[in-house]
Formats: sequence, structure tokens, C-alpha cells
Amino acid sequence: MSIESLAKSMVPKDKWNFVFIIFLINGIGTLFPWNMLINADNYFVNFKLNVTVPSEAVTDYRNHFLSYLGIASKAPNIFLQLLNLFINAEGANFSLRIIITLALQIGVFLFIIGTAAVNSTSWPGLFFWLTMGSAAAINTANGVYQGCIYGIASRFPGTYINAITIGMNLSGMIASVLMLISISVSHNSQMEAIVFFSFAVVLLAVCLVAEFFIIKSKTDQSAVEFREGEEPKETIEISVSELKPENLPPLSKYLFVIRCIWPQLLNILLIYIVSLSIFPAVAARIPSTDGLLNERYYSSVFCFLFFNVFVTVGSATAQFVQWPGPRWLVLPVLLRVAFIPFFLYCNYQPSDTLVRTVPVLFKHDWMYILGIVALSWSSGYLSSLTMIYAPKAVPKSLAATAGMLGALTIIVGILIGINTALIYPRLFSKS
Repeated sequence: MSIESLAKSMVPKDKWNFVFIIFLINGIGTLFPWNMLINADNYFVNFKLNVTVPSEAVTDYRNHFLSYLGIASKAPNIFLQLLNLFINAEGANFSLRIIITLALQIGVFLFIIGTAAVNSTSWPGLFFWLTMGSAAAINTANGVYQGCIYGIASRFPGTYINAITIGMNLSGMIASVLMLISISVSHNSQMEAIVFFSFAVVLLAVCLVAEFFIIKSKTDQSAVEFREGEEPKETIEISVSELKPENLPPLSKYLFVIRCIWPQLLNILLIYIVSLSIFPAVAARIPSTDGLLNERYYSSVFCFLFFNVFVTVGSATAQFVQWPGPRWLVLPVLLRVAFIPFFLYCNYQPSDTLVRTVPVLFKHDWMYILGIVALSWSSGYLSSLTMIYAPKAVPKSLAATAGMLGALTIIVGILIGINTALIYPRLFSKS
């Protein structure tokens, strides 16, 4: 028997793909709150904040709602992921942290449902800040949750790490479908929001139940032994045996991991900056020019649903095809920067109160749709490759730290991308 065959024979069997499914479910949970909030953009902007006599502040809240939502969501998310990373990353009780954070997220979504049920016409400014506070609270808890899930999965083979990435991308598709269902079964925007956010409570409860299955099966205790010999063809140049990372002090261990995986961290950062500077702040502001679909559904289908379907397809593709390797992955990552001018020169309309000042070069709906497909598929595929490659570049004992650093970099990339989107209206329009 060959060494490779022997190594594979020693890997515990995942009967019925149970462990894979558990990670997939928790992957859905890691970005589901964010996707639920951004998919409800129309409810927040055109219902709750669309008052008869808006103040200058409320008008600003409406024009830049998605960007403000992103800042409120991702800034505390980064802080808590950092805190979670430095508090005993390798020996932490991840399961307890996950249970607590999921329970907190469920509680905040119940509060959001409560604000949807009341009439806030006379206090739109207060409603805006309550919404921002809710987003901050949810994503504070979610930052710990996401870091813990990646920390556990990074002790597993790359297939299981990618299960989380697939789940993250699948969460957007599920949120988009649930929004379409909520629109179709509701007679007004208020009921639509109540139904929609109720789905969030149900799905996060499912993630909570799934975590109890992880504890029962002692998944995270056996995970250290559940690793294949599937390393990238191109190995890092750092000699692990020479540096002996297990003997380093805590801060030096983090620096060692960063030194090993910085190319993948840079790739992750660039992927998410490009994607999140376009989606959803720009892509959701590109209306139909050909009347391909009713305007009520156009953005929900061709922006949110299409993006999330094809980002999931891209992540799933990485399960079977892992090319290019770690060294050359930066090339397609850099090429994706071209998506930014492409979407800005589609029929991008910054807001109701700003007038576009540059010509539209890509006028037809099919151009925009093809762009969404290419943007989302490449985002899912390349981000999955980076998260697969990163933990393989360090010793097994530091794989959880590498995974958590990757998860943290995702949120940093999202936050930078969201803030970058604030620049585009100033470049392409005037009041």
C-alpha cells in the first residue's frame, strides 16, 4: 500500500456526510444575518425611511443606507473577531461561544420584528439608529460565531473548510429566495418585513440545534485527527521544522502564521473589496433599461438572487477544481478589479436625489446580468480557494489560527469594500 493510500485509510469516515452538512449549515448562519438585512433594503429605504417631509439627515440615511448598514455591521464584527482570535484560539471552547452568540442573534432579530410591527413614521431618525444598533449587535455576536466556526473547520481537510464558504454564499441565495417569498405572500411592506425576518429567527435556531449535534458527536474534539494529506502542490518557502512554531510565545505564533499565509490573506482582502464595493450598493442601484422583468422584482432577482446563486456555484466548483495554485492565485484576483468600472458604466443610478453625470456605456440588461454572473462566480470560486489554501500553509497545530485569520480578513475586506462604495456616487453624479 502506498503512503498516500495509507494516509487516506487513516482518515475517519464521515458517514452520510453528516459532519460536512453540519459545517454547511453553520456556514449559512455566519453570513445569513448580513444577507437578511441587505436584502431588506427596499423595506428600510422605501417604506420605513420614506416619510412625507424628510429631514436632510433622513434623506442622507436613505441615499447611503446600504453603506451605513455595512459599516455598522462589519466594524464591530472585526473587533470581536480579533478579540476571539487572541483569547485562546487553539484551546478555546468554541462550541460554548457559538451557542451564546447564536442565542444573542435570535434575540436581536426578534427586536427587529418588533420595530417592523410598529408605526415609526413620526420618528424615522430614531428608527434608523435602532436599525444600525441592531445590525451592530447582531454582527458583534456574529463575529465571534464566524471565527469559531472557521477555527473548528480549519482542523479538518480542505473539503470541510470549503463547506463553510459554500454555506456563507448559499446564505445569500436563501435570503434572496425568502425575500421573493415574503413579497409574494404579503399584502404590504410591513407584513413583508415581519415574514422575512421571522425566517431569520427560524434558520438561526436551526444552526443552534446543529451546534448541539456537534457537541454530542464530539466533533471538535476529534477534529485534530481528522485531516488528510492533501497539501497544495506549491509549498511555502518557510521551513516549519527550523522555526518550531509550537515553541514560540503567543504573539510570535500569530506573526509566524501571518508570515506563512499572507499571500492568501491579501487575496481574500482583494476579492472581498472588489465584490463588496459593487454588491449590493452599486448593483442594486442599476435599474432595468429593457423592461426584462417587473421593476418590483428586477433587483431582487438579477442583483440579489443571481449574485448569491452564482457565488454559491463558484464555491461548489472549488470542491472539484482547485486551479490556479497558491502562488498564481493572485493573477485572477487582480483581474477582477476590472469589474468596478464595468458596473459603474452600466445604468448605475446613485440615488433619487443625485443626477448621473457620466455616460452609460453598457446599456442593456443582458450585459448587466452577465456581469453579475461573472462577478459572483469568480468571488465564490476564488474566495473558496484562498480559504482552502491558507490552513495548509501552516503546521496542523496552528491551522485553527490560520482559519480564524482568514475569517477576520473576509470581514475586513467586506468593510473596506462597503466604504469604497461611498466614493462612487461622488464620482458619477451631482445633486
